[in-house]
Amino acid sequence: MVHKGNLRVPTETAVLVVGAGGMIGSALQTTLTSRGIPTVGTTRTGNGGAILLDLLAEPATWRIPDHIATAVLCAAITSTKACRERSVEARRVNVDATVALGRLLAGRGCRIIFLSTNMVFDGSVPFVPADTPTCPRTPYGLLKAEAEGELLSLGDAVTVVRLTKVFGPFPQLLQEWQGRLRAGDPIHPFADLVMAPVPLRHAVEVVAGVIAARLPGIVQVSATEDLSYAAVAVRLAESLGVDRSLVQPTLATAHRHDIEYVPRYTTLDASRARDALGLPAPNPWTALEEYTS
Repeated sequence: MVHKGNLRVPTETAVLVVGAGGMIGSALQTTLTSRGIPTVGTTRTGNGGAILLDLLAEPATWRIPDHIATAVLCAAITSTKACRERSVEARRVNVDATVALGRLLAGRGCRIIFLSTNMVFDGSVPFVPADTPTCPRTPYGLLKAEAEGELLSLGDAVTVVRLTKVFGPFPQLLQEWQGRLRAGDPIHPFADLVMAPVPLRHAVEVVAGVIAARLPGIVQVSATEDLSYAAVAVRLAESLGVDRSLVQPTLATAHRHDIEYVPRYTTLDASRARDALGLPAPNPWTALEEYTS
């Protein structure tokens, strides 16, 4: 038995990270490996030492290694635009292949952790309890909600981890804003579009905790409150010492051709992660402190 931090897994088993080339999958595999947890990563290209596992390929071609105790399903098409414009491909990846893979692994006695999103809800109320019926308003949310239901029907071997917006190192949007503000160019963040950002490290710790505790059901990850994109932009301008007048907010509701749905809230009730794993919801500014402090 390996003991690292609060993680305990048998040495003869491993954690399979499906989608190890993505931001969360990569960080999770690095964290688990650093703690002595055997891991196997998959990507759709098989590059970087990962196993090839293309969710667009026929399931009969998948080669899943033996001795897998837990599989974390991170791979997905996450762009709402892509889910709308490439709907057949998005359904195949986000629902059909993901569910087929989950069933295959569960049939081998493997525990399944499926990463989902706050977008399975409509954002009409804050701090949505985990047992609230899903009510998505975007193609991405619809696909995730369907996959959740199919996987949860497999029983207590499945855990759904719902995440609000996760910020890793060097988020593209903030980099773009920084560049424009430093050049003296105005930016136009949305005043009516909100997020409840969590740091990548917090999201990874929750998933690692779920692996260790073998929690079934649904675990939600969220910040303690929503921030508007405009508020984040103002804080960024202040941290850079540039003129705040360069931040010129606009309304997402005026850009319906680009944004499918503007939720009023994005927060989730993350009390189970706090009570069962000792990981309370973070203040949203902690996800942005590298840029706004």
